[in-house]
Amino acid sequence: MTSEFYRVLHVAGGLLLFFALGAALLAPRGEKASKSAMALHGVALLVMVVAGVGVWHKDEGVEWGHWLSAKVGCWVLLAALPILVRKGTLPRMLAVLLAIALGATAVWLAKFKPF
Repeated sequence: MTSEFYRVLHVAGGLLLFFALGAALLAPRGEKASKSAMALHGVALLVMVVAGVGVWHKDEGVEWGHWLSAKVGCWVLLAALPILVRKGTLPRMLAVLLAIALGATAVWLAKFKPF
């Protein structure tokens, strides 16, 4: 498979991740996120990591830099958001804003590779 295939799969996984985060984070007040939303969240995370590693492996010139470590950090925080909301550590709307900021940061890191 080509690196372009993995890139498309990575973006599709990102779209799926934010769809699942919306379902998980915006559940009605006082209710836990549905099991299907959490399952979709896990599948999206798996698709993103497999496709991301595929892109990294297929692209010859891409080396593991600090920008990639920061991008993995964004991915880990996006993975933890529904749990932090469920435990009451993070308010829902703050988690939504944080998810948007983390997603935008991950895209910026991938596009510009600043460090």
